[in-house]
Amino acid sequence: MWFYRRALKISYVEHVSNEEVLSRMSQSRKLLSRVKSRKLKYFGHVARHPSMDKDIMLGPMPETRRQGGQRRQWLDDITHLAELELPRVVHLAGDKREFRSFVHSIVQAQHGV
Repeated sequence: MWFYRRALKISYVEHVSNEEVLSRMSQSRKLLSRVKSRKLKYFGHVARHPSMDKDIMLGPMPETRRQGGQRRQWLDDITHLAELELPRVVHLAGDKREFRSFVHSIVQAQHGV
């Protein structure tokens, strides 16, 4: 954010919020959408190829309970982002072009870009 503040010649004593600086520069936050896009694209890559990564990611895990609350798992993020069940997401990942356009539409819809 400092480079935008420098470009607009905004001093830190002016107490201008980051959102205000971004709006003055006609910019938006893009990091979160990049993370979601890359996470989904990596999932598609792993789901398409027979590998140990795919076996580990999609294979059954023994039921063990850990202390404390239940932790969110990586596949939970994938199904949450896609708003579909895991078998459907794996099936979609089979076609690379279709899955890429699917990922693009998800990221665009969630962030209004």
